[in-house]
Amino acid sequence: MKHILTKIAFGAALVLGASSCNMELRPYSVIDPDNALETYEDAQNLANGFNVQIRSLASGALIYSPELQSDLFHAVQDFGNRGGTLYRWEFTASEGIFESAFGACYSAIGSANYFLEKANGIFDRVESDAAFAETWTDEELDLLRGHMSEAYFLKAYAYSILVDKFCPAYDSETADDDDTGIPIVDVYNPTPDKSTYPGRATLEESFDEIYENLNAAEEFIGNVHQPAAGSNYITVDAVYALRARVALMRQDYDIAIRETQKLIGASSSHTYSLQSGEKALENLWVNDSQPKEVILQCFASKPDELPSSSNYGYIGYNVNLDQYTPDFVPEQSFIDLFTESDYRKAVYFDQQRLTFSTGETEPLLIFNKFPGNPSLSVSDKVKNYCNAPKPFRIAEIYLIAAEAYYYMNLYKQSAEMINTLKSSRIANYVDPGLAGRPDELLQQIKEERIRELAGEGFRISDLKRYGDGMQRGEPQETSIVSRVPSEELTVSLNVEAGNYRFVWAIPQVEIDANPQIKQNKGYTN
Repeated sequence: MKHILTKIAFGAALVLGASSCNMELRPYSVIDPDNALETYEDAQNLANGFNVQIRSLASGALIYSPELQSDLFHAVQDFGNRGGTLYRWEFTASEGIFESAFGACYSAIGSANYFLEKANGIFDRVESDAAFAETWTDEELDLLRGHMSEAYFLKAYAYSILVDKFCPAYDSETADDDDTGIPIVDVYNPTPDKSTYPGRATLEESFDEIYENLNAAEEFIGNVHQPAAGSNYITVDAVYALRARVALMRQDYDIAIRETQKLIGASSSHTYSLQSGEKALENLWVNDSQPKEVILQCFASKPDELPSSSNYGYIGYNVNLDQYTPDFVPEQSFIDLFTESDYRKAVYFDQQRLTFSTGETEPLLIFNKFPGNPSLSVSDKVKNYCNAPKPFRIAEIYLIAAEAYYYMNLYKQSAEMINTLKSSRIANYVDPGLAGRPDELLQQIKEERIRELAGEGFRISDLKRYGDGMQRGEPQETSIVSRVPSEELTVSLNVEAGNYRFVWAIPQVEIDANPQIKQNKGYTN
């Protein structure tokens, strides 16, 4: 197989999108790389592909794989080893999801670099070629600058995923060490010359790269799209949200607070609000119709604009047999985090009798956060479990603010963020005085991230960032869980903090093809 960093750069110039798997995009538009951007219509067509790539990166395997690895779910006895190596923490550098995720992110980066090179060429030609300049209006050039900002955002988003999944947690004492970051690709330059392939930057340099791209994204993004609740497009508010997320990862708590307050404070460029009640949350997660909660919601429609499903065997409904046969079920300790007055419990979980080779169970709870939008289903009877991806929600912004305030020792403000979120999610919620009990406040921040963000791909990243271990808890029903090859590797798995597998391996295909790339610590193949 060709080396990803060269293969995707050229592929991105030919097809903005990819083909089929959960981590890849369907073909969006085939273009001629030599004449891809001559008119503003060309720019629009290319820029539309950025939204498709964000939708791909915000759904499917990249979302559910870290959850299978976490302490929130148990594999059942009939799960057929689907997701088994992740679940048992037995994965190697040849794990398929690593190659898919790595490739999808660099495909997005390659698309963005290609667009930026061509767009810069337009401005050069406008300056030097009077006849060509007549084919572009001033308004179109301003819009082109806006699309360039979209390209910078796409790069920042892809790099943030790479840093999150393939790099160690940020530590100021080691962030300048060699090969702790990711390969940085800033230009479109496909070549078979392996000596020119990029090695890994430091983690500090990698975060700097993300910030630089976000700064560029913010500059002209308003030329094409203005903030709007539930926007299907990149806006400056999405830039703020991503910068806040990255700042939390980097322990830049002052930046995280500054960016979150642009979205939830009085200076917010658009009003987002936490909605309350079971019906509102059902509209958010089932019907994709609660825009006030969402900063960026990827466009989805059938049959050509469907995202990958982020529901990995959580439901397993067989319409012909009218049976539920999930591969993974929520563990009891996860369910116990929700009180009966928490609206999320009724929306995130569904009680059903489950059918396995050993027979039918008494009613148990399955994870139902991604049940599939009926308008995106194959038919009234057959669901494909597709929902519009929501890469940035206002609830996460409150959680980022709470954690950043906490680590700045601003406990009153931190507690305010948590209490505001919980008041919207829990009936008759009463502030227990968290501001005066810092240890309990931190525990509530951690637990609230589980309750609010479960199933969205954050859990392993959170454990890594906190420096916590991963301990699976009590199952709902002991008789249905998988214990193969042993209980210690499955239902009772206990992973100590700092285990090297909290960091995903650089794909082996990259290590084999690129002499400059160093593997993450602990992986031997």
